[in-house]
Amino acid sequence: MEPITLRLPTDLLEELDAESDEAGFSTRSEYIRHLLFHRPDISQIATAEDTSATTDSAQVDEIEQTIDELADYHDELTQRVSDLEEEVEQFHLNDDQPTGTSLSVSSTSDKAPSDHHPSTTEQPSADEPRSLTKFKQWLDENGPQSDGARTVLLDAAQILDDQEPLKASELREQLYERNPDTYGSAGALWASTVERLYDDLLGFERPEYGTYTFDREAAMESLPDPSD
Repeated sequence: MEPITLRLPTDLLEELDAESDEAGFSTRSEYIRHLLFHRPDISQIATAEDTSATTDSAQVDEIEQTIDELADYHDELTQRVSDLEEEVEQFHLNDDQPTGTSLSVSSTSDKAPSDHHPSTTEQPSADEPRSLTKFKQWLDENGPQSDGARTVLLDAAQILDDQEPLKASELREQLYERNPDTYGSAGALWASTVERLYDDLLGFERPEYGTYTFDREAAMESLPDPSD
């Protein structure tokens, strides 16, 4: 072997001496020679440690992202539970409201309907379609006792008459925009009116699941003439 001379800082020499003693080498030279002979293995170990550190960091990021997604999902579920509780409470109020008509009764809300929207008992405007006039009279005679519920159902017929077909979510949001003070939430409004009373509402149709329309001709044929 060919001897070489290395000039190293004192601190580094002391570290090498301590490491060589701990590893069981009799001299510093033997320890350095050992390191040089095994440098490929040492390099591979160092690379593996770096890769492991990178992998651990990526796993931490994934875990944090999962936690954030679960937190968002938890918030959505909490809001949904709150909406369902309101709907259940509204159903209970509806069940306690007596009626002598053939149509299921929606509860009278603690809050009055919006001032900007007329009651169904008011006289219809001259340009209102005759089918809606008949539907309004039928609601006054056979519909829910609550003015707010009848107003919502008439609004549903008017909206569908202008914009049909509409998805349930679209119709629900428009009805709540027109009647924000009648029910505590859009879900409670929907559950207490259209969703619950749909089967008894003349002229209302669902051509496919989750989609609503209002058939004028069917309403005209099924509803009595206002003059009768």
